[in-house]
Amino acid sequence: MKYVVELSEPEKKTLQQLSRKHPHQDFRTRGLALLLLDSGRRVHETALELEVSDKSVYNWIHAWHDNGLCGLLVGHKGGRPRSLSEAMIATAIEAASAELMTLRQIAQRVEEVHEVPFPCRLETLSVALKRNRFSYKRGRYSLKKSATPRSSP
Repeated sequence: MKYVVELSEPEKKTLQQLSRKHPHQDFRTRGLALLLLDSGRRVHETALELEVSDKSVYNWIHAWHDNGLCGLLVGHKGGRPRSLSEAMIATAIEAASAELMTLRQIAQRVEEVHEVPFPCRLETLSVALKRNRFSYKRGRYSLKKSATPRSSP
């Protein structure tokens, strides 16, 4: 069975932007599939090229016909769940804002408050802080100069 997808110029431009710049791969694939179908490709050819099942392409066509762009942009369930909960991130931001701390000290504070072992690496905590627009700089030790200069041998 051949499904016809006819797109207007604004729809084509929107789907081209979606297929190039959306942060989730599955949404980029959906936009590209509709563009391929609009250019005259068959469903089976499109599915083979995008390495998805025919059923997925049919589902995208139905979603497009029923709800337009909004139909394509629902259902992203990919990716691993975040290891730090929102409450843990809030605790980390609060602790880091209160005083100068290293990442390890912030992680220990989160462990104390939530009474669970810290669930991820310190780099993950750093990324979570940056994602929440918290500018984190590690504390640096200043060079201590001795009162008496060293004598050269």
